[in-house]
Amino acid sequence: MANITITRKEKEKTRHKAEILQAALNLFSDKGFGNVSMQDIAAKAEFSVGALYNFFAGKEQLFGELMGDCSDRIYQMLSPIFDSEMPDDEKIRTYIRAGVRLLEDNLKFIRLYVSQYNSLTPAPTHSPKAAENMEIKLKEKLLNTIKSGIRNKLFRAVDEQTATNALCATMEAFVLKSSENFDKAKIEQGLKNIETLFVDNLLKNEGRSNA
Repeated sequence: MANITITRKEKEKTRHKAEILQAALNLFSDKGFGNVSMQDIAAKAEFSVGALYNFFAGKEQLFGELMGDCSDRIYQMLSPIFDSEMPDDEKIRTYIRAGVRLLEDNLKFIRLYVSQYNSLTPAPTHSPKAAENMEIKLKEKLLNTIKSGIRNKLFRAVDEQTATNALCATMEAFVLKSSENFDKAKIEQGLKNIETLFVDNLLKNEGRSNA
């Protein structure tokens, strides 16, 4: 198989595109999508407006690419948790605890998404496809983990769909609220409370807690 060589020009183009996306993310998250123009983004990224349009047809396309990049990054962080060999209860604990890193690494994206849609899970007709797909796939993995825990008698015989929806809604509300004023210590404590509420109360053996 022939080696694929990336030219200096292609590398430069990739770097410039990344710089534009980062500048747009900073502006969108600080000012809101509707209050930022392509001229603002060009100035922030230190490109001419004409050069900006060589990369993106408009800020809507730019916004869509931001959503795709950030959604993929979140999925790549959380998906391996459910695909691991950990026991089902540890998978869910780890998923909940990952909320700290999720917020730390994607704070601007989360603030942008919430400011644009006033939710982390807007109606599918308004949601960027990448973000919608990420949510569906992660929710399915969580559902399958709960089903597995029930099947293996690790979890109580709860309604798995209700449990999945409840945990997702709780995590969404918590992340949304925490993104307003990031405080790592408070976030860690809040996630610990969610872990106790859902995992320790979901486990079949009462009184079993995280070791």
